Amino acid sequence: MDFLKLYQHLLPDGRAWRLTIDKKLRQFFAGLADAPSDIKDSADSVWLDLLPQSTDKLDDWERQFGLSGNVVNEQDRRDRLAATWLSLVGGQSPRYIQDTLRASGFDVYVHEWWGPSTPPTPGTPGNPTPRNPIQWLRREFTKVDLLVECGEAAAQCGEAFAEAGNSLQPRGYPLVNKIFESVPDEVTLCGEAIAEAGEQDAACGNYFELKEVPREYIVPNDPEKWPFFLYIGGETFGTIAQVDPKRRDEFEALCLKICPTQQWLGILVEYV
Repeated sequence: MDFLKLYQHLLPDGRAWRLTIDKKLRQFFAGLADAPSDIKDSADSVWLDLLPQSTDKLDDWERQFGLSGNVVNEQDRRDRLAATWLSLVGGQSPRYIQDTLRASGFDVYVHEWWGPSTPPTPGTPGNPTPRNPIQWLRREFTKVDLLVECGEAAAQCGEAFAEAGNSLQPRGYPLVNKIFESVPDEVTLCGEAIAEAGEQDAACGNYFELKEVPREYIVPNDPEKWPFFLYIGGETFGTIAQVDPKRRDEFEALCLKICPTQQWLGILVEYV
């Protein structure tokens, strides 16, 4: 698209506004035409990211498919990505994810983000009611204390969290990305001898080196974000599945590999 001609048609019809000769006005609009042209070219090339041999998001795709970084040559990386890409068939439906996990020896089931019987009747407007991840994932990941008090809606007979024996401490955890960050490895900890007043290394925040820690993800308290959760656990939603602790890394890597990138995973699993 010639944006200079587009601007030309938008200008008033008068000799002063004509861009047929190389004058300051034409140079000005010619400069303005460069930016949208670049944006259009970039938008037109987005579809190339769907192809392993042409994507410029190679690192992102390798991370999505759980491919290690031991291949250095770019063409070899693209060939490996293409082979992995073609080997995964069935899409990213919950059923496909569940079948893939179970075929790999994990006795787990995949559950949608909405509660049972909440999708609207076909032909009628409305939205399903999303499950609240704060009720199912451990407090260390939600920073919310959940306590049902007398008179609240959740305390009514028949509500899931009003049932006898229900725990106020959920056992699930979110799985988003396994990314490590560098943070200061502080020398002085509370109660140590080195923390006493006058000690040389007792300065607050003093450290000599960095350490790698997993990035912390806090479960959003915004209901509009809850539809972006997918839950993996026992056959009945809310029950805890069991996975061999020796296979935890394998299980989590496979979940991240085959699940949609935009989904947070609510892992209702114990490793025993």
